[in-house]
Amino acid sequence: MTPPTTKALLVMHYGTPKSIDDVLPYYTHIRRGRPPEPAALQDLVDRYQSIGGPSPLTKISEDQAAGILAGLQKRGIDAKLYIGAKHTHPFVAEAVEQMANDGITEAIGVVLAPHYSTYSIAAYRHYALDAKEKHGPEMVLDFVERWGTLPEFVDGLADRVKVQLDGWNPEETLVIFSAHSLPTRIMGEGDPYPEELMETSKLVADKLGIAHWTFAFQSASTTGEPWLGPDVLDVIAENATKYKNIVCCTVGFVSDHLEVLYDLGIEARDKCAELGLNFRRVDTINADLKIMDALAGLAADLFQKTA
Repeated sequence: MTPPTTKALLVMHYGTPKSIDDVLPYYTHIRRGRPPEPAALQDLVDRYQSIGGPSPLTKISEDQAAGILAGLQKRGIDAKLYIGAKHTHPFVAEAVEQMANDGITEAIGVVLAPHYSTYSIAAYRHYALDAKEKHGPEMVLDFVERWGTLPEFVDGLADRVKVQLDGWNPEETLVIFSAHSLPTRIMGEGDPYPEELMETSKLVADKLGIAHWTFAFQSASTTGEPWLGPDVLDVIAENATKYKNIVCCTVGFVSDHLEVLYDLGIEARDKCAELGLNFRRVDTINADLKIMDALAGLAADLFQKTA
């Protein structure tokens, strides 16, 4: 009789509403239990509807997780897959509770965000470790904390940027790398997030020899406090007289979802059209098998250390 699997791969992502009706509870959870004002809720619903309904984030995250699991199995690691989200069911804590109930003794967590910050990787760690202490204190749980310089990730982004640069004069083209903004107070807390984003952007730009590039933040929330900038729409406007072509490439998001399909695919596109600029958006990596396999390699290394 084959013994039960005691190793687990815990893949974590942000989460997205499953339907338009789920936007309210989703938004309320993001706001820590405070329901949004009707106008703010309608604005978010309109954004989801403008991209054709709820984003494909959940399905893409599942495909990414399956790719990482396949990479572990290829390396001879028999692990069971669990997926947890930050703002939708199954939540990270629910996934970890299920791991404990299933008798998992050793697990590696992978967050589908390449860069470390207190708002992303650290937060997912906190949710997972709290649940582990509550439901399975003897379980060994380690994490891949950052992968923004993973060669396969950089190569994958570079390949996608190269496609969008085709046919455009490099001297007339500005590439804008971007990622989700965070409150500026993280700078006083020593958060490495901005530096890690710039490192990934520079690696991609250097690999392609891009003549003109910059970095901008996007998707800042209206929380009443300052957020990191400059905003991508402002950067487009500031460069409207210098370039004819704009290429937007997110290095912080790895799946097609609202912040990519709307904030870049619609808002940034429309800003360029308003200013008479040509616009192209670089594809996200989604479930790129080479990149998911490379992530599996990082997870496999951690399994070896915990053995």
